[in-house]
Amino acid sequence: MRNRPLLAGAHSLLEVVDARNRPFCRLAASLVREQRLVHREICLVVESGPHILLAAGPQGWDFFARAPVVAGASLLESAEALAGERDLASCRPCELGTLPPCPATEQAFVSLFMLRVTPSRLLLLAEDAATRLLLDQEEFRGLARHGGELLSPLVRHAVLESDLLG
Repeated sequence: MRNRPLLAGAHSLLEVVDARNRPFCRLAASLVREQRLVHREICLVVESGPHILLAAGPQGWDFFARAPVVAGASLLESAEALAGERDLASCRPCELGTLPPCPATEQAFVSLFMLRVTPSRLLLLAEDAATRLLLDQEEFRGLARHGGELLSPLVRHAVLESDLLG
């Protein structure tokens, strides 16, 4: 492990948490990822009625948006800020629950937040077929069970190994 000086304002800080999701120190995000330390993240799940919207990610189809929780911010504040960055500030995030750290979550406590949008807004968000995938709930579960390699490990884990997505 290399010690590197932290310059004020040069790094975003994340809270490193223990096995009970209690923070015990703050480190630069790059160091947290590099050392695979347990931290917190949030994901936005966008739905409208029976439909859910996925986004293209580096490991397959993923949740609509995902971000680490910066030090000092609450989960809800982080979810609202991420929704605002994605032009969904008018939607109120509803927490579904938290997945524990594991390889699928990249060693983070991942809190899922549901954003319910109108059907017309969902269709607008899904317009770019290369980066967005619109599925109904049955298709979503079927894809997780039978075409799992198309989904990110986090999505597969959330659907198949937790009860957060019903």
